[in-house]
Formats: sequence, C-alpha cells, structure tokens
Amino acid sequence: MKRKVFRYKFVYWIAILINVIFSVAFGFGIYNRIVINSIFDIYSAVIFIILGLSLLSLIFLIKKSKLSVLTFSVSLILIFITITFGIAKSIFGGYFANDSMDYIMPPIIYSILFGLFFLITKYKSKVDYDLLEIDQIGQREY
Repeated sequence: MKRKVFRYKFVYWIAILINVIFSVAFGFGIYNRIVINSIFDIYSAVIFIILGLSLLSLIFLIKKSKLSVLTFSVSLILIFITITFGIAKSIFGGYFANDSMDYIMPPIIYSILFGLFFLITKYKSKVDYDLLEIDQIGQREY
C-alpha cells in the first residue's frame, strides 16, 4: 500500500507549493532582519520559528510522514497569530486606516489561511480498515 499524507494528490501538491512559498518568504524575511540588524526582537524569533516549521513540514511532506499535517497546521496558526497581532498593534497604535488596503487585505489573507487550514485538516489521509481489500489485510501501512 502506498504511503499517503492526503487523500488527493492535488491537496498534496498544494501543500508542497505553499510550504515552498512560506519557506522562501520567511527565509527572505530572516535575511532582511539580519541586514537591518534587528535580529534580536520578538518578530525575528517568530519569523525564524515559522521558517523552521515550514522547512520541517516540507521535509515531512516529501518523506510523506504523518507529522507534516501537524507541523503545517502549527505554522499556519503561528502566521495567523502574527498577522492578528500586527493588525491589533496598528489599530491601537493609531496608524491603521491610512490606506484603503488596510480594510481589504486582512479579510483576504484570513480567508486564504482559513481555507488552507480547512483543506489540510479535511483531506488528510485516514486509513479505513473496513474498506481494505482482502490482499491488503495484514500489510503494514507506513
């Protein structure tokens, strides 16, 4: 039996693509934090953690490990919390409504993140032992 992380290959390839995008984006973010010499603050630590989780999830997805869904979910939740904290900080700092994009982009970003989170949790692979065929009984699934 083949090892599967998600029920559909389409979801698997979307997860790999999103993890590559997150790894490149947050790797570039860490590089920028190093260049501007602000590596020792909380944002840099969160960016580094998200980068590590994205890379780890990408490796787990390539190996088709079941932990890839967990690490990808945690990285999405950390991104969601970071964006929420940034928006709250800008609202309470008084510089939120300077541009019309302040009202347009947060719902779009939240919708994308919730959609990804729903996609990976809904379509993760589950073994249904009732539907196994006779020749598959007794074989281990990895």
